[in-house]
Amino acid sequence: MPRLAGSREKHRKDRLPVRPGPERVSAARPPAEIRKSKPKTQKPYTVSISNRQRLLPVDRRRLVRLVEAVLTLEQVARAELSVAIVDDGEIHDVNRRFLGHDYPTDVISFLLDSATITKDRGAAGRTIRRGAGKRIDGEIVISAETARRWSVRFGNSPERELELYLVHGLLHLCGYDDLTPREKRLMRRREAEALAACVKTA
Repeated sequence: MPRLAGSREKHRKDRLPVRPGPERVSAARPPAEIRKSKPKTQKPYTVSISNRQRLLPVDRRRLVRLVEAVLTLEQVARAELSVAIVDDGEIHDVNRRFLGHDYPTDVISFLLDSATITKDRGAAGRTIRRGAGKRIDGEIVISAETARRWSVRFGNSPERELELYLVHGLLHLCGYDDLTPREKRLMRRREAEALAACVKTA
């Protein structure tokens, strides 16, 4: 059963590797062009954005950059994430089926798998984050309709409100929660840092 992390509302495939052909190289060392080429390193983060609504334009590339900025800030080692942007009807259905709440909400996170794969003690003066050294496999569902509605009340653009929901969902996957006043303050601080980091990389 996936771990579910919910809403801010109450608290405010790939190509197969190319096989070498039948030709053989008789030289003792590989040709220079082969020696000089470096193997491609696999990206630590795989992010899939699915837009299943038409109420709000979605800049997928910006959202991917935001996800990568948050994961980097939280020192996550590897991640495979799916993000679905939906309307209130769809997130209402998800909220009812998986959390037993019969109403639409802003964001729901599903932590499918998580493990610590590296021990990061941090350099001097560097804060160790809750995502440090983790491998995370998760899904996030966000309501663009809710983002558009609440953006008016909070003075944000709908796009900025949606980005805030995405950051909130990511922080839940990294191990943060907002069930106590202290945890809520920490989460709000991490949200602000992540959004600021995204602005710098935009």
